[in-house]
Formats: sequence, structure tokens, C-alpha cells
Amino acid sequence: MKLIKLSLIFIFFLSVVSYRQVSDQKTKYFHITGETMGTTFSIKYKGDKNLENEINQELSRVNDELSTYIPTSTISRFNQSDSGIVVPKTDFYINLIKSYDIYKIFDGRYDPTIMPLVNYWGFGYTEHKKVEHIDTALIMHLKNLVGMDKIKIQPIGDDSVFVFKPNKEIQLDFSSIAKGYGVDKIAELINKEGFENYLVEIGGEIYAAGINPKGSKWVIGINTPSENADIADLIEEVEISGYGLATSGNYRNYYESNGKKLSHTINPLTGFPERSNLLSASVIAENCMTADALATAFMVSGLEKSESKLQELKNIEVCFIYANENGEFKIFKSPGFDNKKKIK
Repeated sequence: MKLIKLSLIFIFFLSVVSYRQVSDQKTKYFHITGETMGTTFSIKYKGDKNLENEINQELSRVNDELSTYIPTSTISRFNQSDSGIVVPKTDFYINLIKSYDIYKIFDGRYDPTIMPLVNYWGFGYTEHKKVEHIDTALIMHLKNLVGMDKIKIQPIGDDSVFVFKPNKEIQLDFSSIAKGYGVDKIAELINKEGFENYLVEIGGEIYAAGINPKGSKWVIGINTPSENADIADLIEEVEISGYGLATSGNYRNYYESNGKKLSHTINPLTGFPERSNLLSASVIAENCMTADALATAFMVSGLEKSESKLQELKNIEVCFIYANENGEFKIFKSPGFDNKKKIK
């Protein structure tokens, strides 16, 4: 799975086609940048108020629930607990429920309980080191900890739940969904201020609304899925407004061990890094949280299974970049991916 998506590397999967800041007599486009979730963010919006403090506070609040790199975060407290914790029905709970829904749709190929395996392969919050000698027995042990169906939720009043795990070694990682969720929370914040034209990007995951400073829809570039591609090397571009867009891929975040490339995308069903001819998956959805998680689910599933799953999914568009038998880049796009009439 794409459970190290919080790293800086994933900003290269999408290249936002930027525009210079312009202003008119009444309002201007603010451009706020910074670091969050182990990566960077870039936010542009047309308005009459600087939201930098509010944005930073909201991102800090989301991190305090979802970051495995913060020892006191909600997810870290769950991971280190013996049997689970009581949580409010806020960020952690929302990500848990959404993850379970996608887990069911993809028959376990999307599963945030894969955290112990991600740590084993050196892509998690523990020490990042190469696996030189694969311990198959340990992998099988860790794989037995995986499964969203192992986690149970017991309501406590109207506003809280007890999230139970039967084994203290079970751990969660929402890094395949948290950046998209963070994007949505910032978009929600901007909307509440009454601003209608904006683009929110965290580590390459995006939500765009309204128009850009040039008066047209926001143009998002999809990076060429090659290990040596430059950030400005784009294979596709798409205009969006009123939608989220996320991309996942295997071509950047990997290491070589004993002559083999091991990627960060771990298959929950096998316990091993997943490598297939599907090089990247871009998803347009009604919110970035959904797009983020689905992009990972598609990468784990591979091209054929992903194309089949599209029959079950509504209100999304996809662009799959894959390699044919000759190693040439090929592109599969759902009918509405380029259909601007279907994009608000």
C-alpha cells in the first residue's frame, strides 16, 4: 500500500501548473505555503483575508490525530495501546470509517492495518532501513495482524466510541488517506470564509474550486511515471474545479536490495511490496480524501483488477498509466476524465 504517502516524495506525482499572484481593485489571490504531514503544502485562494494562521492551526489539529510520527497523536495512542482507546467522532474516527468502506470495496487490498508490514519493509515511522534478508516467517506473522475486520467499534454515548483491537501488535496507518483528508479540511475552512476560488495542495494531493488567477479552471499536471523524470515532466494535464484529485505510484519511493526493487506499496494480501505494470493511478473524486485512498487501492490492485473495479464505483474518474509488454507508457482513462462537462 501507499502507506508512506506522507513523505516529501509524493509531491512529485502531481505538478500543479502555477500562476503568478494577481490582484484587482477589491480582492487578490493569496499564496500560502509551508510544511505539514512530512511534506509541503501550497494553497492559493482569492479573498480579502489572510488565513495563514487558521490554516496552520487546522493542519496542526489534523496532525495531532492522524500522524504516526507524533507520539501523543490519537493514532499513536491507539497503536501503542494494549486493546484500544476511546476516541471522539472526529478526524481519527472519520478516517477509520472511510478506510473500512474502501477496504470492503477492494476485498482487503486497501487496508491501513498494514502498518507493521510497512515498518518491516522500512517505509514506516520506525527506522528506515533496507531489508537485506527477507524473513518469510516474520512476514507471515505480521500479515496475520492485518485486517480492518479485526478492529471493532463500540459506541459510547453520542459523541465517542471505543475502538477495540484483539491484539496489541495491531497498528493503523492513515498515510494513504490523511493528506487527502487534510486537503478537504482546508478547503472546508476556505469555503466557510465565503471564498469560492482556490486550490489546496498537500504533498501532491489536490482540491480545486472556482477559477485560477487567469480566470480559467485550475490545470493539474500528472508527472511522467519514471524514476528519472523531472518534476516538470508531465504526461497528462487535466482541468478541474469542484473536485479532488490524487495520484499514487511506485516509481519514486523504493529502494534496491539484492538486485530487486522494493517499493513502498505493500500488498496486504501477500505482505510483500507490490510491483506491477500499473505505474501510477490518478483519481478525480468529489473530495480529495476519497481520491487519495482510491489511488492507493488501485495501485495495489493492478491494472486489470482496477479496470474491473470501476464498474462498482460511482462519481469518480481515473487515469491509469501503465507499461505494455515492450515497456512503453500507455494511458487508460475513464470516459469522463477529460470531459469538462462532467467536471464542475
